[in-house]
Amino acid sequence: MQYGLDIAPICDALDIDHAEFSNLTGRISLDRLCRLLETCALLTKDEAFGLKCVDYFKPGATGPYGFGLISAPTALDFFRFMAEHNAYVSEKSYYRVTIDAASAEVVWTFSPLIVKHDQFVDLNMALTTARLRSILGPAIDALEIGMERQKPANLAPYRERLTRHVQYARKVNSLRLPADYFGIANPKGDKRLFQLMDLQCRTLRPEASGRSEFSDDLREFVLQNIADSGVGLAEAAKYFHISERTLQRRLAEAGTNLADLRDDVRRELAARLLKETDLSAAEIATRLGYSQPSAFTRSTMRWFGASPRAYRRNAG
Repeated sequence: MQYGLDIAPICDALDIDHAEFSNLTGRISLDRLCRLLETCALLTKDEAFGLKCVDYFKPGATGPYGFGLISAPTALDFFRFMAEHNAYVSEKSYYRVTIDAASAEVVWTFSPLIVKHDQFVDLNMALTTARLRSILGPAIDALEIGMERQKPANLAPYRERLTRHVQYARKVNSLRLPADYFGIANPKGDKRLFQLMDLQCRTLRPEASGRSEFSDDLREFVLQNIADSGVGLAEAAKYFHISERTLQRRLAEAGTNLADLRDDVRRELAARLLKETDLSAAEIATRLGYSQPSAFTRSTMRWFGASPRAYRRNAG
């Protein structure tokens, strides 16, 4: 409205029910949200459109996850809550949290199928920084930020809403807080509400069961972690609240294993990205968790009998 932009026809074109934006329990796909933000940034000619959206978010607008961050008793509790729940409430293909005696660091990226997500990266980072600013106050400039997006032409809105320590054009997004600031108390901290939001967020996770859909849930887990080749049985078992032995039994019953499942998901993603995007083979390799483009090329030769370039040319 501020830009004189009617969002309804844009949402219709992207198959989004814009009424969901005023529904606290509503959910839309991250891909569609990213497309919406990129379209709005293009139409308004404002590269900081997603970043500025944070000014209009009401506290708790992201549901129990948002309320959990708001009510975290300390800065360290904030990071621990992110570590426990962030990967489960958004479509991320890589997510890692490290908390040690020196610092707390969160590193993440999004689904490899979302080709453009600069505006969502801005929005996501600005929202998280805003919640941390309410705890840290002036100490917010101790927070170090890394962003996947390219360096913007106008840095003023980023300096205003983020911190003085921001690096752009990174391979992943990151937040790092030195340990000296762990104990800062949140003026709006509420231990009881924080614990309640923790319990509610846990209900968002899939429950392992004997249902046939478990294999679909497992494929979804592999997709969410496709960029991290180090994710194995231990992480998958923890995600589904079962033992590694039980997970191995379930995989055996389905006639597969985690390595084969990851390879199958990679094959499907590679085919789509080569056919539907103009991402380079090196970019696709990174998104799919390959350490070297040459390893990705060997996989495409095994899957399709062709190099990435040849497969894309033939598919076109």
